[in-house]
Amino acid sequence: MQGLTTGTTPRAASKAVILMAVGTILLLATHLCYSYRSLAAWKIPATLSKGTPQAAPDNVTLSSEEVSQETEQEEDLPCQHLEGGEDVVVVMRTGATEIKDKLPAHLNTTFKCYNDYIILSDYEEEFAGHQVHDLLSSVDDSVKSSHPDFELYRRLQAHGRAALDDSELSGAISAESGPIGKLDNEGWRLDKWKFLPMAVRTLELRPNAKWYVFVEPDTYLMWSNLLDWLRTLDPSEPLYYGSEVQIESDVFAHGGSAFLLSRPALQRAAALYTTHAPAWHALTSAHWAGDCLLGKALLESGVPLTWSWPMFQGGNPHTMDFAETKPGAAGADHSLWCAPALSYHHLAPAEIASLFAFEQAWLREAQSSRSAAGPSLSWRRAARLRIHHQDVFRSYLLPQTAAGPRSDWSNGSGDLVKGTENITLTECRELCEGRAACVQFAVSEEGCWFAREGRVGREMEGWEAGWLPGRVGGWADGKGVCGVGVGGWTVS
Repeated sequence: MQGLTTGTTPRAASKAVILMAVGTILLLATHLCYSYRSLAAWKIPATLSKGTPQAAPDNVTLSSEEVSQETEQEEDLPCQHLEGGEDVVVVMRTGATEIKDKLPAHLNTTFKCYNDYIILSDYEEEFAGHQVHDLLSSVDDSVKSSHPDFELYRRLQAHGRAALDDSELSGAISAESGPIGKLDNEGWRLDKWKFLPMAVRTLELRPNAKWYVFVEPDTYLMWSNLLDWLRTLDPSEPLYYGSEVQIESDVFAHGGSAFLLSRPALQRAAALYTTHAPAWHALTSAHWAGDCLLGKALLESGVPLTWSWPMFQGGNPHTMDFAETKPGAAGADHSLWCAPALSYHHLAPAEIASLFAFEQAWLREAQSSRSAAGPSLSWRRAARLRIHHQDVFRSYLLPQTAAGPRSDWSNGSGDLVKGTENITLTECRELCEGRAACVQFAVSEEGCWFAREGRVGREMEGWEAGWLPGRVGGWADGKGVCGVGVGGWTVS
């Protein structure tokens, strides 16, 4: 037998082969155990502070311009080994009232994955070593000098961010808008003017990219899934994808949920805007949603929205309804649970950091498992890396429910038990345990609250919250398990 030394007996040769096989199996098992341990270790909740569903890594700066220059695995993040990133520009649309609180978390996490990105704002500056571009500079001076929506912009150009007082700063957490936005907020009113000039400024800065994905500072983009999905699309076509919303007859992609444009689509919108800028400025003045105006321009340019919910969607994973379904453009219902996740919205900086840590742990496990399994299973690569919404619930959120009850916290339990005023959390838990459908509970001054589905929730003063982790897991099991590759790209 080749490979054995002269004089080796057949029996000895057989034993050697067996030992080699056993060694190979042990090596494979070691790789698999290590990779699963890396994700399992992440699942163990760290000490949870108020307002921090999962403690952020110590090296992530959340509210300072002093951005860390090193992260634990800065030079070898799993996201940096993904294919296709060179074709994509990530465009971050932000503003001076929020940049200090929200951008540093991305500079220390998500921006380390992107091959190329642009930061567009209402004030030109260098922020923590990164160039921030004024995307409103091209808007007609007569509009900027006189329109009341630009009062904040005029102050910024005159005095910089020093012109802002504390009441104008957004803070780390963005509250969700009302039915017609946040019209009492100067930064929000100015923001609607950014969407159409953003198309022009983006092409000026990066004219040759195949894809442009637009995000906000409280958006989390599932980068690995996005690159996986883009391999199925044709960038030479004028394409527009996002989470569909509607104002009157206008259907468009919600800005905070992230949206995707191919270069031909972006070029069409930019050309239409620059050709008829005064008309679009008049329309912007009378409207309240800039993402709607961009959608109108794209549609008039012959680029309708391809509905992409629930891949792009605007919920925060800590508070959203994972059981949600919605009808698609073709009428068929789309279910969130088994769909690949492309975006989440309204995340605090600490939540951005913890979700980033989860995605890297997931990729590290998947990449390690693939290496251990060898090339014979390489066909499963993309499907194994893909993160579905149910994976986020099971592997990111469910472990957090095992951390025990929390004070000044609401987990979104919405069924009030009558006659339970002045009840304790322990008593509320006992009531929940006595009802088979109850998976979590909370106490406020109104009484004891139940829920039939699991949510982690957010900080809320005066509330206490707890979970029955086994039942939360049972609720997830009842929704079914999405197998590897099950739940494909959902568009209509």
